[in-house]
Amino acid sequence: MMMKTGVQKIAAMITLDVLTKKVDCDDSNPCTDDYCDADWGCWYEAHQCPEKDSCHVTSCCPSSGCTYEEVDCDDGDACTEDSCNPYGPVGDACEYTDVDCNDDNACTTDWCHPYNGCMNVADVVCEDVNACREGYCSPSEGCVYEDTSDRCEYEDKCWTYSCDEYIGCISTPVICCDNDVCTDDICNPYTGCEYTERKWDTSDKCFEYSCNPETGLEKTPVCCDDEDVCTTDSCDPYTGCVNTPVNCDDDSKCTTEKCENPYGCVYTTVICDDENACTTDTCCYETGCVYTPIDCDDENACTWDDCDINCGCTFTLIDCDDYNECTTDSCCTVSGCWNIPVDCDDSDECTDDYCNPLCGCEYKDVDCDDENMCTVDSCNPHSGCVNVENECLCDDFDACTVDSCNPYIGCVYDPVSCEYGEACDSLLGCIAERPQ
Repeated sequence: MMMKTGVQKIAAMITLDVLTKKVDCDDSNPCTDDYCDADWGCWYEAHQCPEKDSCHVTSCCPSSGCTYEEVDCDDGDACTEDSCNPYGPVGDACEYTDVDCNDDNACTTDWCHPYNGCMNVADVVCEDVNACREGYCSPSEGCVYEDTSDRCEYEDKCWTYSCDEYIGCISTPVICCDNDVCTDDICNPYTGCEYTERKWDTSDKCFEYSCNPETGLEKTPVCCDDEDVCTTDSCDPYTGCVNTPVNCDDDSKCTTEKCENPYGCVYTTVICDDENACTTDTCCYETGCVYTPIDCDDENACTWDDCDINCGCTFTLIDCDDYNECTTDSCCTVSGCWNIPVDCDDSDECTDDYCNPLCGCEYKDVDCDDENMCTVDSCNPHSGCVNVENECLCDDFDACTVDSCNPYIGCVYDPVSCEYGEACDSLLGCIAERPQ
């Protein structure tokens, strides 16, 4: 016996391990049944899906397994109702029943079209030889014939209506006659015969009219006398009696006129007194009362002339006072108020004279200051301001000053300038100095 080497021992161990390990024969296909045979290894048989019923075709899809598709029993004939019997023979389970097209309507012809299905055609015609009947088809009864002679009745009352079975409707005109010449006999389609009063020519209002059924129109003259002396009675064919009032107008505005039955025209003199003392009341034949305002002018400009309706003319003295102390107020009968300015001149040149309207004349001393420091200012009542230059004005009686006057500042005293060796004495002026 040959001894096994180390390599052979390892291979034998691997072979033994492979042979003793379980093989996975799952091919992930639900449409196969997977087996493993010790001699042959993995083998596969087609999976037999259980049948559902005769109305389904059984198949197997490798991705989803067993599927069941409904058998299509549509035979393309609209005149059969197609169905499938689950318990019928496999492959021949479809059943076909004829469609019932009866619509239970006696007025239609019922049949079936293989493509369109039931056809219910309303082609039944119901005719009748009697012109006074009309046939129609009732879905439940079929042809029905009814008396339609009432269709010959119309709302026009001027005809009588009937129906002849051969001719149909017959209309006969109504004759309207009441044998009265005073009526117009007419037929109104809505109401039938009407007998209305005949319209005679009665336009002449000067007659009263009546009608005799046998002879016709009769006329009687109208009496227009109203037994009133204040009217003139006549008749107008268009308007009838005319009772025109008598015209009592005497064309004078100074009388009122009226007519009184049974006397006739009566005239009354108009009284024109307007009870106004400021008017003269007269009456003019053409225009009537005239109220002329009276003239209250007394031709005196110093009175206010007015008129009072109760008393007549009034004359009130005018007040000429202008409330001004600078005028003398008076009134002239010709020209009216005079307001003469007051003369405030006092003939004194040393006063300023003026007048205050409230107080009268006022006098203010004249200011004679000429603003010259070298003049003596005074006022003469006859000649006015006097401004005299006085040579002695600035004399200080001092021989040691030179005296002068400046108009703006007044007296100026400048020291006297003596010669050398001289002195100034207030009385004598510059003199020689005495030896010491």
